[in-house]
Amino acid sequence: MAYGLTFRNNSNVVTLDSEFARLVVLFKGGWSGDGSGVGVGFPNTITSAEPPLVFVRPAQSNMFCFCKILGAPGAWTGFSFRGTVGTYTSGTWFCAAFQSQEKAQFGLRLWDGSTRLLFDNGTACAQFTRAISGWSHIGSEQTGQGVYRLSWTAYTPLSTGDFMLLNNIAMDVAGSTSRQGNMYALWQYENDRLVMQVVGIDIQKTLYTPVVFAKPAS
Repeated sequence: MAYGLTFRNNSNVVTLDSEFARLVVLFKGGWSGDGSGVGVGFPNTITSAEPPLVFVRPAQSNMFCFCKILGAPGAWTGFSFRGTVGTYTSGTWFCAAFQSQEKAQFGLRLWDGSTRLLFDNGTACAQFTRAISGWSHIGSEQTGQGVYRLSWTAYTPLSTGDFMLLNNIAMDVAGSTSRQGNMYALWQYENDRLVMQVVGIDIQKTLYTPVVFAKPAS
């Protein structure tokens, strides 16, 4: 940066800069419900053009599928997902964005050259902790509907307190030709692993979708 303000921590890592926004926690809360469908509304509408980043952490082994970020550009209202029908689900979540909000009555605020608020010391921040981009295929099976369910996993301990980004799970996976497959994420606390599944007709055995984790900064 040519001018402005930069903070570095003891490891010489930039933690605050007057040119780049931090990942700011906008809202957080919990959910409980049945696997047939869970819907969570944000306390207030989020007005960013791009959807906010929604992170989830289930309290018990569970599945996330048919995930959606609800709303539209400039008016994001919440998120929803399904789990295993007939299975209780609960957990905690937070949503974040690379923007800040004016909350503190005193302290420090930073704006960039376009007068966009980058930092307010009254807003909590989050940090990305890890990402999985390499998956091992562990099997496939045909379902009763005649489609195929393929499964992958990777080493990723679930006891670290990290939250999983739901936005990526909301994306479909392209098949070998024109068909698409639905993505599922299975948290298995008993096996201390995350299993990714794709259900479709012509799904390839290689999974390229990354799964990203984060947690609110303490």
